[in-house]
Parts: sequence; structure tokens; C-alpha cells
Amino acid sequence: MKKSNDGDDIKVNRRSTDKVYFESTLIQQISDGIDFLRDESREVLKQLDLEGKIDDMELEEFAEDTINQIDDIYDDISKFKSSIISSDDLPEDLKKSYRQTQEYLNRDADYVRRAQRKLDKMHYDEYDFFKTNMRVIELADKAIAVNKRNFDAYYIKGQALVNMENYDGAIEEFISCLAIRDDVRAWLAIANANRLNGEYNDAINVYNSIFTDEDSNFDVWIGKAYTYYDWGKFDKAKGFFKKADSIKPLDEKSKVMWDKCLEKN
Repeated sequence: MKKSNDGDDIKVNRRSTDKVYFESTLIQQISDGIDFLRDESREVLKQLDLEGKIDDMELEEFAEDTINQIDDIYDDISKFKSSIISSDDLPEDLKKSYRQTQEYLNRDADYVRRAQRKLDKMHYDEYDFFKTNMRVIELADKAIAVNKRNFDAYYIKGQALVNMENYDGAIEEFISCLAIRDDVRAWLAIANANRLNGEYNDAINVYNSIFTDEDSNFDVWIGKAYTYYDWGKFDKAKGFFKKADSIKPLDEKSKVMWDKCLEKN
């Protein structure tokens, strides 16, 4: 029987193997994650011993998986710590001092980095889409609590809300970005959220208000092409696909959409 920081008992069940099993699901996840890293590291070392080398691609994939596992373990520990000690429970003077310390240590940047990694891992099948996006929002809120002028925190929170189809909420976050600084990314994000929400006229109006350099024009043209395509205005969409393609080659998805526009005209 072990004691947690708040004095509660944490029960540990021992089975016939050497592995320790915890009754706490969260602590068990942390333990399993550490075991995974140990086992994977051992396998890599075996390959190095037997073959004297390892394929660069395999090493890169292993490194990425390991980093993801470390990030997940760190996040689990962070959530466990937060469940025991909450800054909201501290007296006002201590809370103010706590926030100042967090800002001095650039903890808001750390929260943003962790949130961005979770967004980047969204394509991995093993990650729960809803829970991952909710965690991104939670981390972004933590960053904002430390530094209310962290542009990236609002931007990442907006992205997670778009993923969850909360477009109105996402637009509010992107507007908060613009209150900090005028940035093309935020304007494009607002236009994209309007398009996904079926507000096609609003999306086009936002795209039309964006003044960009030559490289960013691609995002405006392709955004307008997608909007007119979703709107069913294929002749207009066709023209903007062509403009976008004149800046850089379209991806396969855009090419398929462009071909459909050509077929309908």
C-alpha cells in the first residue's frame, strides 16, 4: 500500500509476474507507458548489437514514436498532479505569485508546445479524437491563464474547436488572435471556419479582405475554390483552382475537385 501526496491510499496489486498493477487507471497508464519505452529501447539496442546498424527510416519512426510516448506520459503525470493540487484552491496572493512564476518560466509556451504536438498526432489511429481535442483546449486554456496575450494559444484552441465542429467558438478564438496582432493565419482560419459552417458568403468576404504576399495568395485562392465548390458554384471554383495551381501544384484532393468542376462545365 502506497500513499499519494494528499494522503490517500493508492492500492497496488501484485500478480504472479514481476509487473505491478495499480488500481488507479491513470497511474497504470503512466506505468505502462514507461514499460513501453523500456521495451522498445531494448529492441533497438538488440538490433544495433546484431546488425551493427539500423535503417534510418526505422530509426526516425522509432524516435517519433518514443517522443510521442514521452509526451503522453508527461501529460498523464501533469493531469495527475493537477488532480491533486489545483491553483484555483490557492489563496489569491499565492495564485498571483503562481501565475507570475509560470509566466517567468515561459510555461505558457510549454503548454502551447504540448497542445501543438497533440494536434499534430491527430492522424494516429490510437488517439481518441474527442479526448485529444478536449486536452488541446485544456492546455490552451492553461497557457492563456498564464499569458493572456499568447497568440498561439488562442489559435491552437480555435483549431481544436474547428475539429470538434464548434465553428462559432473557434471564430471567437481567432478574433482573440487578431486582437493581439494582425496575422494572415487568423484571417484564413476565420474564413475556413465560415466555409465549414456553411456560411459561404461570409467566407468569401473574409477571403476578399485578406491582402497577402505572393506565397500566401495560394491559401486565399484555394480557400475560395473550396468555398465555391462546397457552395455548388463550380464555374467560379474552377477559376480559383486554376489560379492556385499557377502558384504551386495542387494536391490530389484539390485536383479531384478541380476535375469535377471541369466536368460540370
